[in-house]
Amino acid sequence: MLASALRFLAPRRRLYFPALLDHYQPIARGMTLLNEALKRSIKVHQDRGFQVLANEIDILEAEADKIKRHIRNHLPAASLMLVDKTLFLDYTRRQDDILNNIQEAVTWLGLGDVPLSPPLADSLVACVDEAARTVEMLRPSLMAAIDLILHGRRARSDVKSHIHDIRQQHLKVFKAKRRLIAAAYASGLEFRQIYQLMRFVEYVYRASHSAERCADLLRAMLAR
Repeated sequence: MLASALRFLAPRRRLYFPALLDHYQPIARGMTLLNEALKRSIKVHQDRGFQVLANEIDILEAEADKIKRHIRNHLPAASLMLVDKTLFLDYTRRQDDILNNIQEAVTWLGLGDVPLSPPLADSLVACVDEAARTVEMLRPSLMAAIDLILHGRRARSDVKSHIHDIRQQHLKVFKAKRRLIAAAYASGLEFRQIYQLMRFVEYVYRASHSAERCADLLRAMLAR
């Protein structure tokens, strides 16, 4: 009877893994909205449409927090989990940090219009696009890890390859950030405007770094 009960409970104990994909959805949407907010800010400045996008990111952040709390409140005992519980909790925090950083980035962007030359505007958009790519690449990495951990349907090397690709993508974000900082200081903008741009770019970079950290934690889970 005990064995039968455990077989019944096993699928339910594993629901916390697919729930990470539910948590990822508002995060991915938030990155898309940040990209739209930046391009709108450059094109038509910070009008009502910009504020609507910023408000929607706030709503998504609250939604992601709710999903994260639900996942954490419904975890099985550590001894019944398929991965280390501390690593899993750290993963949920790091994945949530992506959207937190997106929210901070749009807050700094909304502090006021900054006159951008076309080359500087292009560099800014390119940096955000690279960070968005890092976040985008997290989903297939997470799916591959879930398939391997829950079902054994993926080769370990396949998951590692996804994780390696995320690390390489984050390196592109780092390089784009450095180029943008150099371009901003050579632009002739006022210091307060440069500072605003740097804070915006720093949080964009942190969003990408959080995605990379998530990939590192997936790799650590596989090592159990």
